[in-house]
Amino acid sequence: MYKVMKAIYESGIPVSFKGSMVLKAFLMEAGYCEETRHTQDIDANWYSDNNPTAEQMVESLQRAIDNSGIDLEVCLYRM
Repeated sequence: MYKVMKAIYESGIPVSFKGSMVLKAFLMEAGYCEETRHTQDIDANWYSDNNPTAEQMVESLQRAIDNSGIDLEVCLYRM
């Protein structure tokens, strides 16, 4: 999931990551390596003056994933 976050960050998509993935990264950098929580998603906020449609977000995220060579498919799970 960190590779996906890196791909999104490097693409320039205006998102701010939050939640347990960010907390876990901070804890790991601080030397706390014990597994504290398994997570299956990446939480983020989209920041732009004009909010994109759900389809535009999916397309942007998929392009970022594809450009990084990660073999995943982005889909809308819930609104």
